[in-house]
Formats: sequence, structure tokens, C-alpha cells
Amino acid sequence: MKNKAEANIIAFLNSWKSNNFTGMYELTQQTWKFKHSKKQLKKLLTIKGNKPSRLKSFKVTEIREFMPTVYDANIVLMIGGNRKKVTARLVCETEPYKPSVDGEFGVNPISLIKNLY
Repeated sequence: MKNKAEANIIAFLNSWKSNNFTGMYELTQQTWKFKHSKKQLKKLLTIKGNKPSRLKSFKVTEIREFMPTVYDANIVLMIGGNRKKVTARLVCETEPYKPSVDGEFGVNPISLIKNLY
């Protein structure tokens, strides 16, 4: 499960680095996607109404299990010349509001931006 969570967060961060908001949106948690749009994701990553925050580089420093369907990834991000330490929560779901080890991991974008700004 840890490897699946790690693959998901790395793919999400690589999509962000490429400014691929469609790719990022597809890698978000199913429950979050159920209520939010790609446009809302892009807005989350925008500083004060300007352009989306540009991710220059990242390093996943640790991934730990919170419970079998929830993992937390500690990440160091370089955004616009600033180094930020954040924690992203990844949830494994078969469908919105249905956590299951048989599902797919998705990033909860709210968890990722908590310490970003």
C-alpha cells in the first residue's frame, strides 16, 4: 500500500511541476473530486488571484501509514524560490466516501496546501 501511495503523490507532484491541472485533478481523492472541479483545484493553488503557484522541485521525505486506507506524505516543495515543508494526505477509496484497501489512492489537496501560504 505504501508504494501505491508514494506513486500517487509523486505523479501528482510531477503533474503540478508540469502545470498539468487535469493530471493533478485526476490524482485527487475521489471524495474531494465528487464535490469539487478542476477549476477549484487550480484556484486552491493560486496566490492572491494571480497565476497558479509554480512548483519548481519537490522531495518526498517520508510516507507513513495513518491507517490502512490513509497515508501521510511529508514533502519539501520549492515554489517560487521559497522552500515549504508540507504534509499531503492520501486516501484509498473505491468510490467517494468509501475507503477501502481495494481502491485507488488519491491526494487530498486541502491537506497539501495547509502550510503552503
